Amino acid sequence: MLFDALYTNGSFRTQDARRPLAHSVGVHGGRIVSLDDELPPSFFRHVHDLRGAAVVPGFNDAHCHLSYVGQALLQADLRPAVCATMAELLDTVERACASAPSGTWVQGSGYDQNYLGNQHPTAEQLDAISHGHPVWLMHNSRHMGVANTAAFERAGYPGRLNVRAPDGGAVSVDAGGRAVGLLQETARALVMDAIPGPSVQDVADMVGAGSAALLNLGITSITEPGLGAPQHIGHSLSDIAGYQAARDAGLLGVRATVMPYLTTLHSLGDDFEGKNGVSAISRLGLDLGMRTGFGDEWLRLGPAKILSDGSLIGRSAFMCCNYQADAEEGNENRGLLQFPAEDLRRRILGAHHAGWQVAAHAIGDAALDVVMDIFEEAQQLHPRPDARHRIEHVNVASNEQIRRLASLGLIPVPQGRFVNELGDGAARALGPERTRLSYRVKGLLDAGIEIPASTDAPVVSADPLLNIHDLVNRKTSSGVDFVPEERISVAQAVRAYTVGSAYAAHEDRYKGSLTHGMLADFVALSEDLYDVPAEAIRDVHVTATVVGGQLAHGSL
Repeated sequence: MLFDALYTNGSFRTQDARRPLAHSVGVHGGRIVSLDDELPPSFFRHVHDLRGAAVVPGFNDAHCHLSYVGQALLQADLRPAVCATMAELLDTVERACASAPSGTWVQGSGYDQNYLGNQHPTAEQLDAISHGHPVWLMHNSRHMGVANTAAFERAGYPGRLNVRAPDGGAVSVDAGGRAVGLLQETARALVMDAIPGPSVQDVADMVGAGSAALLNLGITSITEPGLGAPQHIGHSLSDIAGYQAARDAGLLGVRATVMPYLTTLHSLGDDFEGKNGVSAISRLGLDLGMRTGFGDEWLRLGPAKILSDGSLIGRSAFMCCNYQADAEEGNENRGLLQFPAEDLRRRILGAHHAGWQVAAHAIGDAALDVVMDIFEEAQQLHPRPDARHRIEHVNVASNEQIRRLASLGLIPVPQGRFVNELGDGAARALGPERTRLSYRVKGLLDAGIEIPASTDAPVVSADPLLNIHDLVNRKTSSGVDFVPEERISVAQAVRAYTVGSAYAAHEDRYKGSLTHGMLADFVALSEDLYDVPAEAIRDVHVTATVVGGQLAHGSL
C-alpha cells in the first residue's frame, strides 16, 4: 500500500506542544499519517520538496462572512482603499449605474464614513448619479446602509416620507421629515426587503468567489456568522442550500462552519420554566431538531448567531455611557440593543437548552453585560459542560468583564485587523479614556482564555498576515499606536488563528495543529513569521495553500 503524499524539507510550525517543529509531513486520505522520518519517501505516491519553506497550519478565520466576501467581488467596491473620497465613491457608483440594465437595483458595499469626512452619502447625492436606478450602499460594518429616492420608492415610501424606524433601528430624517438616506441596524430592512433576494445559485456563486479569494490568502477554514435571516444578516432563507450547491459544484474550496441566525430556529414544542418561575420558554431548533455539529469536515452547522447590539464605528453598539463624539456635538447616544432584552434572553435560553452552541454579537460593554447575564442564567437553568458559547467581537471590555468572561467559560472572538482599519474611527467615537478598553486581546489571553482569530471580512481585509501584523503591532491606518499594552506575540497570534479558531468551533479534535490524525491543511510562507521583524510581518506572503493534502493555491 502506498500513502498519498509526502511534503518534505519544510519548517512546519505544528502548534503541537509535544512536537512544535517538524521537517516533513506525510498525508493519506486528507489527514496526517507521519511526521519527519516515521515513514520513508518510498511509502508515498508523490513527494513534494518544499525547499526549506516555513509552514503553519491553515489559517482559520473564526468570524468571516465568506458569502459576503464573494458578493463584494460582484458589486461596486466602495472600500476606503478603493474610494478614498466622497467624489471617488460617487464616481464608482455612477459607473455601476451607467452599465446596469435599465430598472435594476445597483448595490455597493464597504464604504466607511470615517474616511469620508465623517459623512455618509445621501439619497440626494445618489439620485444625481443613479441614472434612474434604485441604489443601496452597504456600510463596511454591515450594520447600516444608504438608499436613494428610487430605492425608498420601490420600498413603498414615495418622496422618502413617513419612513419610521422599527425597534432596534434608526432612520435619519431632515427638517422636512424626509429620510436623508441612512438606515441603521434593523431599519435597513425597510429598503433591503424590497431588493430581490439572491437565488440558491447566486449564493453558491458568492461562496465560490469568496472561497477562491480566501485560498489565495492561506485561509483553509472559516466560520460564517449568521445565515438565513436577511432582515438581520444573511441573504435568504435558502442560504445553507446555497452552500450545499457550492459544495456539490466543487466551488466550496475552504472548510465552512455556518451559523444559522437565531431567528431561523423554531420551537421544538417542549417548553421549560424560566428563572424564578418566569413563564415557560421554548427549546429552539432547526427543522427536524438539527443543531450545532450536524454535517462533516467540509460543511457543518456551527453555533446559532444573534446580534445583541450594533457597530462601534457606526456608534450603535450598546454602551454603558454616551459616545464622546456624540456628546461633543451635544447629543446623547449610548447605542442600542437590536432586540428587547427579554426577547434576547428567551431566544438564547431556548437555543442553549436545545443543545446549540450560541454566538452572541456584543460590541459595546453594556451589551456584553446583558449577554453574559443570559449565558450565566442558561447554565444555571440547564448546566452543559463545555458548551463553548461565544461572544463575537467584545470590542469594549473592562478588566472585571474579562474576568467574568473567563469564569463563565465564554469564548470572546476578537478581530485584530479592526485596530488598523477601524481604530482611528473607534478612538474618535470613544475618546481617550474609553479607547483603552477597546479591541483588547492580550487582556483576554492573560485571563487564561483560548481565543480565536478572525477578521469579520469583508468589514475589513480578510488577509491573515495583515491581521497577525496588527495583533502584534497595533497601529491604526494613520500610524498611531492603539492601546499598545494589548500587543501579543507572533506565536500567540498564530496559535489563535489555528488552535484557537478550531477550539471556538468545537473542531480542535481534528483541526488546528499538524500532528497524527489531524486534517492536512497547511500554508507555505515566503518567510518565517517567527523570525521576521514585527514591522515586516505584513510583507510576508502565502506561496502555497494545501487543503486535505492537496494543493489548492500557489506552487510548491
